[in-house]
Amino acid sequence: MVKVNKIVSTWFIGGFLILIVLVGVLFIYKEKTKIPDQDFMAPGKNWQSAKKIDDYFVEKLHFTQSDLERQKQNETVNFRPGKGSTLEAIVSNLKYYGFIRSEKALMYALENTKDTTQGKLGSLSVGKNGSIDIVASYRISENMTAWEIADTLLNKSHYFGPSDEYGYMFMP
Repeated sequence: MVKVNKIVSTWFIGGFLILIVLVGVLFIYKEKTKIPDQDFMAPGKNWQSAKKIDDYFVEKLHFTQSDLERQKQNETVNFRPGKGSTLEAIVSNLKYYGFIRSEKALMYALENTKDTTQGKLGSLSVGKNGSIDIVASYRISENMTAWEIADTLLNKSHYFGPSDEYGYMFMP
């Protein structure tokens, strides 16, 4: 009987120690993968990114300097993902043009923002219940946080239909 109690006691202590180690490893992993709060903040016009929206307007829409000056009066631009877009491409393009600070932060915000609208046919699934319409436009700004961009993409689409697709990702 003493031998059985000793075995049970050893197993119990060993299991408890393993549980403590697993909780510690999980805590360390969670801290390493935690997204810094500043990554959710609005980048603003001065945020360094590969390109800026002005670059897009000059390269794709052939904006002149006076066109750019007129556009600066508007804080927002139309973002139009378009047919064939993927979630990864949308997030990557928003990062590339300086609308978000971190792809991870936007993905987290998309997965954790309530989607109050039902996506149209062909929309992209996000998380458990979200969707982004790709044949739609969204008013976005460099002054929006990752949470605001996520809410816009999930809930504030302006459907334009496949026959009205310009083929440009950003429009003034």
